[in-house]
Amino acid sequence: MALIVALPIHGFASPLDSNLLPLVPAGAQIVAGIEDPHNPGSKGRLLLVTHNNNLDFYDWVSLVGVDAHREVDEVIEVAASSSREELTEHLLLVAGRFDREYIFRAAARNGLATSEYEGEKVLLVKPFAREQQEMLDTRWMAILNDRIAIFGTPWLVKKALERNAAHASADTLLLNRLAQLPPDVNSWNVLVMSSPMLARHIAAEQLHAPWAHILDGANDLTVGIHYGPKARVDFALRTDNNPQSAYLASVLAQPHLLQISLSQTFRPQIVSLSSEQRRVQGSITLPGKQFDAWLARVYHSRSPTSVSDTAGAR
Repeated sequence: MALIVALPIHGFASPLDSNLLPLVPAGAQIVAGIEDPHNPGSKGRLLLVTHNNNLDFYDWVSLVGVDAHREVDEVIEVAASSSREELTEHLLLVAGRFDREYIFRAAARNGLATSEYEGEKVLLVKPFAREQQEMLDTRWMAILNDRIAIFGTPWLVKKALERNAAHASADTLLLNRLAQLPPDVNSWNVLVMSSPMLARHIAAEQLHAPWAHILDGANDLTVGIHYGPKARVDFALRTDNNPQSAYLASVLAQPHLLQISLSQTFRPQIVSLSSEQRRVQGSITLPGKQFDAWLARVYHSRSPTSVSDTAGAR
């Protein structure tokens, strides 16, 4: 399962204002958020997620496609490890407006069964025919008050529904990590895992520097993207020790190591960089149009129906 990009996006609000955050289970290793992902006039993209997250999103779109009046305001995707394997658990949270009864009736006509958990009706979704070699899980889908959709592996959907039933607050550690980002980011990622685990799940051939240098030696990474005439990449990471933080800061401070190339060359600029207490934090700017065009090429070069379980792109 590789981590890769991308969703379109429009507008912004601080990640801390998200109504979906309280549903994110504590201890998740990947949490990625983006606003208004289907606005046709949107330009920005970037999510680091697993291939299973990609499948969840496209399958969810198929399931709710019968609701012609649906609206999507925000998406959060989650991946976590369980006793089964690394990052095999996956969850999609979508805020917007949905007609649950209409969607569930249409699913029932297509043979999908339902169950119930924590007082919420749950749709049981078997793997789609097009992905039976990739998706092995029967996933659950719930829609809360026609405003929030939850879709993913039962282990994580149960946790999200339990948090909803308990009126839980957002996980403090997740909030603290997001608080490191400026409030105007359009999309964001929180990755919490060891460096070797990051290396196993990052698609390095698609994530050129500065990503490779930012990820090297990090145990957790928070990234936010603000789109505009100049795209801005904000990041904060934690390392095992202060010397490692100082080393990463020195690497990032070298302009020639911040070249990003995919059919064309960008010239990123470091606008801020600091290192203290095992943390490195900074911001990089890039030409917005070229950056978005590069992400679009990555997006179009990988189809979710043709990639294997070792790579994924949206």
